[in-house]
Amino acid sequence: MEPLDWSALKENCAGDESLVQEVLELFRKESTGLLDDVRKAVESRDPLSVKKTAHRLKGALVSLGAMPSVAAARDLEKQGADGDASKFDVTFATLEKEMARLLSAISVAHAA
Repeated sequence: MEPLDWSALKENCAGDESLVQEVLELFRKESTGLLDDVRKAVESRDPLSVKKTAHRLKGALVSLGAMPSVAAARDLEKQGADGDASKFDVTFATLEKEMARLLSAISVAHAA
């Protein structure tokens, strides 16, 4: 599955290409901080913090149509809600991998 659903993103931006670029740029700037917040929560083994930070990141990802990253953030959010820290590291590694693919796709699109 592609890291980003371009048609969903365009639809979310009412077909406005300049808005698409603005949303992508804003996400690029904010994504590192959002992912760092999730990383810190995972490292602290605090389920409530994992739930909250993963939820915040998931919201940003949904607006992009970044479904593989959304799925990983959703899994982490659910693990936090369930208090199941046993899978935090594995799920966070998946989230990091998907976020890297997403940011790479955004960079390629931005350079074009």
